[in-house]
Amino acid sequence: MAGQSKTPVKLLVADIATRRHNESTSTITENRVGPSDIAPEEQISLEQMFRGEVRPVLITNGGDVIELPKALNDLFISVVQAMKEKKAVFLMHVDEAFTTQAAANFLGMSRQFFVRLLDHDELPFHHVGTHRRVFFKDLVTYQRKRCQIRKAGLDKMTEDLVNAGVYDKYVDLTRPEGE
Repeated sequence: MAGQSKTPVKLLVADIATRRHNESTSTITENRVGPSDIAPEEQISLEQMFRGEVRPVLITNGGDVIELPKALNDLFISVVQAMKEKKAVFLMHVDEAFTTQAAANFLGMSRQFFVRLLDHDELPFHHVGTHRRVFFKDLVTYQRKRCQIRKAGLDKMTEDLVNAGVYDKYVDLTRPEGE
């Protein structure tokens, strides 16, 4: 079988995937994966990735082993980490359309406030019949922008306190990239 020349450690994740594929009884019926969807012994095996002992791979129908690109590997590791923390993972396309209520729930605000944001062109939206829909990618963009504005406001308040001499000591206001 092609792919057996790879180290057995790398094939551990592939072996789990092969057994699950061959069983043809996937418990995953939607884009959601929860900790209960993976057997405890499989979770323990998957956790070996965090120690660098295993790298996830794909196995073709012919048995060839294909290593995952770094971006997919990192995504897979974050999914396994979430499952280790007993969190469910839901994958969604960025162009998934949300109702105004679902979008408001995602952002943690009332539907009325969210609709007001749409009325003031804070977020792009489209109509499906007479109903407004917002793409998931636009919600995430708005959420990040709102977070940056909040952080800038807090930084400004801290800077004002330091400049006024109210703060006991100087606080470095620079943030690492990506926060």
